[in-house]
Amino acid sequence: MILRTSKVKFLKVHSVGISSALQIGDAEEQFLKAKVLAVQRYLSLFYGNEGSFKQDDFQLFRQPIPHLLPETGVCSAFFHEIPFIRVRAIKINGVSSSSVAQIGSTHRINADSRVKHIRKLPPARNSQ
Repeated sequence: MILRTSKVKFLKVHSVGISSALQIGDAEEQFLKAKVLAVQRYLSLFYGNEGSFKQDDFQLFRQPIPHLLPETGVCSAFFHEIPFIRVRAIKINGVSSSSVAQIGSTHRINADSRVKHIRKLPPARNSQ
């Protein structure tokens, strides 16, 4: 892993949520996972069973995640004349759904985000 020092004068993050991270500093590994089922209805109707669902009912949550092939031994060399990365300001509205905002270096990241969004709209009117 190529190591450089990051210098940030100002950082503003509005929100971090749903299996996400704000990492300041270096990390060897990061594992981020999120499985989300979102139901959006035209009217605010609640049937009482919204809090529980079976992941097996949705193919999206059962599918295996493809993994990257291991490194193939590509040789590379880097020379950083200035060992610092200087940034004046970073402004982030949001970090969400199995993602990371990081100031620093990470050797390995394993991130998995699966979102099933169901929209229940009113029946279409016949327009004649």
